Amino acid sequence: MLNEVVADFGYFLTANKECQNSISKGIQPTPPVLRAEPVMRNLDSAFLSSNREGKVKITMDDIEEEVAYWKSAIVCYVLCANPPLAVLEGFARRIWKDKVDKIGMVSYGVFLIRFTSIKDRDDILAGGYIFFNKRPVIMKAWDPNYNVKKEDIRTIPIWIQLEDLELKYWGQKSLFKIVGQLGKPIMVDEVTRERDKLLFPRILIEVSMEQEFPGLIYFENEFGNDVSVVVNYEWKPILCKHCKGMGHSSDDCRKKEAKKQEWVVKGVKKQVPELPKEDADGFQQVVKGWKLKNQQAPAEASISNQYTALQNEEENELQKEEDRVTEEVHEAILTRGGGEPPLNNG
Repeated sequence: MLNEVVADFGYFLTANKECQNSISKGIQPTPPVLRAEPVMRNLDSAFLSSNREGKVKITMDDIEEEVAYWKSAIVCYVLCANPPLAVLEGFARRIWKDKVDKIGMVSYGVFLIRFTSIKDRDDILAGGYIFFNKRPVIMKAWDPNYNVKKEDIRTIPIWIQLEDLELKYWGQKSLFKIVGQLGKPIMVDEVTRERDKLLFPRILIEVSMEQEFPGLIYFENEFGNDVSVVVNYEWKPILCKHCKGMGHSSDDCRKKEAKKQEWVVKGVKKQVPELPKEDADGFQQVVKGWKLKNQQAPAEASISNQYTALQNEEENELQKEEDRVTEEVHEAILTRGGGEPPLNNG
């Protein structure tokens, strides 16, 4: 037995070397495998013993109670959105009221809603599409044999509005023909059907996640003329062309490779800006600093004699002093007997 293992290991080393040669030549190799029965038997016994340690068996009786409890539940999520649990719970209880028994989040953006009865669950699933903030809510009955997760959705319902469409084309037959260019028509809303508001028709259509969503479509009228119609999408899906994910464009995709860093060579001196040139008098123009709000031409310099100016100033001071003394003398004369006599108290 030992010789067989040694021979098989020698075969493995030889085959491994051949694989390396094939890879270097661009040939697809076949990886070597240890084929000695004793080795395989020993590995099998090791794995079997490890799997059997502490192994227990769950029966249908063990899960019967839990399956029966969640049998009236649905799994739901909002397409291209992940609302918080409290927000979605308020939304569900507002539209389904007393039919809702319990709501929980089973994974990020995926919710489990249990209804009071299986009949209520079936009525809701058969009642048509539900929209949260104009986004479709994907719903399906809870199945104990499948993991709860978001499925790979490729077709979804969306509401559209047609602007400036003549009233004679508002019938369901005409509308379904016109919007059939965008997707599969499902229904018109109640306001359009009952002709309560005549601003624009509103139609629910089923579209592909990967299709284009034009803002203008055309049809040929009963006279053979081409008529254009403006299409407003209340909400339309965004599919990333890079990662194939929903809810973001390829420009905002986080899975894109980050921008490569550019290495800057050290030791390169920065360019020193040129100093402003001097004018004819040897002065440099100021390029930085405070700027005057109102730049006015400077006043002409005085060329008068400074000694003359000081002399004039002294003469003015002497004249002011003489005027002040004269005024005090006049005031003393008036208060000491001159002028009008004082009034009597008697």
